[in-house]
Amino acid sequence: MRTEDSDSIAVMSSGRLVGIITEGAVVGAIADGIDPREATADVVMSSEPATVGEEDDVRLVAVRMMVLGIRHLPVVDEGGGIVGLISARDLVAVLDTDSNV
Repeated sequence: MRTEDSDSIAVMSSGRLVGIITEGAVVGAIADGIDPREATADVVMSSEPATVGEEDDVRLVAVRMMVLGIRHLPVVDEGGGIVGLISARDLVAVLDTDSNV
Protein backbone atom coordinates (compact mmCIF):
# COMPACT_ATOMS: atom_id res chain seq x y z
CA MET A 1 0.00 0.00 0.00
CA ARG A 2 2.84 2.37 0.81
CA THR A 3 4.69 1.61 -2.42
CA GLU A 4 1.58 2.31 -4.51
CA ASP A 5 0.46 5.27 -2.35
CA SER A 6 -2.90 3.57 -1.90
CA ASP A 7 -5.21 3.49 1.10
CA SER A 8 -6.95 0.27 0.05
CA ILE A 9 -6.14 -2.99 -1.70
CA ALA A 10 -8.29 -5.74 -3.15
CA VAL A 11 -7.67 -9.29 -1.95
CA MET A 12 -8.06 -11.89 -4.67
CA SER A 13 -8.18 -15.68 -4.60
CA SER A 14 -8.29 -17.71 -7.81
CA GLY A 15 -9.22 -14.56 -9.73
CA ARG A 16 -12.16 -13.82 -7.44
CA LEU A 17 -12.53 -10.84 -5.11
CA VAL A 18 -12.62 -12.18 -1.54
CA GLY A 19 -11.91 -9.08 0.50
CA ILE A 20 -10.54 -5.59 0.85
CA ILE A 21 -7.85 -4.23 3.13
CA THR A 22 -8.04 -0.56 4.00
CA GLU A 23 -5.69 1.75 5.82
CA GLY A 24 -8.26 1.93 8.62
CA ALA A 25 -8.31 -1.86 8.93
CA VAL A 26 -4.53 -1.95 9.22
CA VAL A 27 -4.58 0.76 11.91
CA GLY A 28 -7.31 -1.15 13.76
CA ALA A 29 -5.30 -4.37 13.58
CA ILE A 30 -2.24 -2.62 14.97
CA ALA A 31 -4.36 -1.18 17.79
CA ASP A 32 -5.53 -4.74 18.53
CA GLY A 33 -1.90 -5.86 18.83
CA ILE A 34 -1.58 -7.56 15.44
CA ASP A 35 1.77 -7.11 13.72
CA PRO A 36 0.82 -6.26 10.11
CA ARG A 37 4.25 -7.40 8.89
CA GLU A 38 3.46 -10.90 10.14
CA ALA A 39 -0.34 -11.14 9.67
CA THR A 40 -1.95 -12.75 6.64
CA ALA A 41 -4.45 -10.84 4.53
CA ASP A 42 -7.44 -12.76 5.90
CA VAL A 43 -6.72 -11.45 9.41
CA VAL A 44 -6.90 -7.79 8.36
CA MET A 45 -9.31 -7.77 5.41
CA SER A 46 -13.04 -7.19 5.31
CA SER A 47 -14.51 -10.30 3.70
CA GLU A 48 -17.04 -10.24 0.88
CA PRO A 49 -16.97 -6.47 0.38
CA ALA A 50 -19.79 -4.56 -1.25
CA THR A 51 -19.00 -3.62 -4.86
CA VAL A 52 -20.18 -1.24 -7.56
CA GLY A 53 -20.29 -1.68 -11.30
CA GLU A 54 -18.04 0.26 -13.61
CA GLU A 55 -21.08 1.87 -15.25
CA ASP A 56 -22.76 2.94 -11.97
CA ASP A 57 -23.53 6.64 -11.63
CA VAL A 58 -21.09 8.49 -9.38
CA ARG A 59 -23.95 9.88 -7.27
CA LEU A 60 -25.27 6.37 -6.60
CA VAL A 61 -21.78 5.20 -5.66
CA ALA A 62 -21.50 8.10 -3.19
CA VAL A 63 -24.89 7.27 -1.65
CA ARG A 64 -23.99 3.59 -1.35
CA MET A 65 -20.78 4.44 0.46
CA MET A 66 -22.65 6.75 2.85
CA VAL A 67 -25.38 4.19 3.55
CA LEU A 68 -22.82 1.44 4.19
CA GLY A 69 -20.56 3.75 6.21
CA ILE A 70 -17.50 2.90 4.15
CA ARG A 71 -14.89 4.89 2.26
CA HIS A 72 -13.72 2.33 -0.32
CA LEU A 73 -15.51 0.14 -2.86
CA PRO A 74 -14.14 -2.32 -5.40
CA VAL A 75 -15.37 -1.65 -8.94
CA VAL A 76 -16.31 -4.75 -10.93
CA ASP A 77 -17.11 -5.37 -14.59
CA GLU A 78 -20.17 -7.23 -15.90
CA GLY A 79 -18.45 -10.58 -15.39
CA GLY A 80 -17.63 -9.80 -11.76
CA GLY A 81 -13.93 -9.18 -12.40
CA ILE A 82 -12.38 -6.34 -10.46
CA VAL A 83 -11.34 -3.35 -12.55
CA GLY A 84 -10.40 -0.93 -9.79
CA LEU A 85 -11.09 0.56 -6.39
CA ILE A 86 -12.92 3.81 -5.74
CA SER A 87 -12.50 5.86 -2.60
CA ALA A 88 -14.39 8.71 -0.99
CA ARG A 89 -11.43 10.89 -1.94
CA ASP A 90 -11.96 9.93 -5.61
CA LEU A 91 -15.62 10.90 -5.36
CA VAL A 92 -14.84 14.26 -3.79
CA ALA A 93 -12.46 15.02 -6.65
CA VAL A 94 -15.12 14.16 -9.25
CA LEU A 95 -17.97 15.93 -7.50
CA ASP A 96 -15.81 19.01 -6.90
CA THR A 97 -15.02 19.40 -10.61
CA ASP A 98 -18.51 18.63 -11.94
CA SER A 99 -20.91 21.40 -11.05
CA ASN A 100 -23.82 19.40 -12.52
CA VAL A 101 -23.50 16.68 -9.89
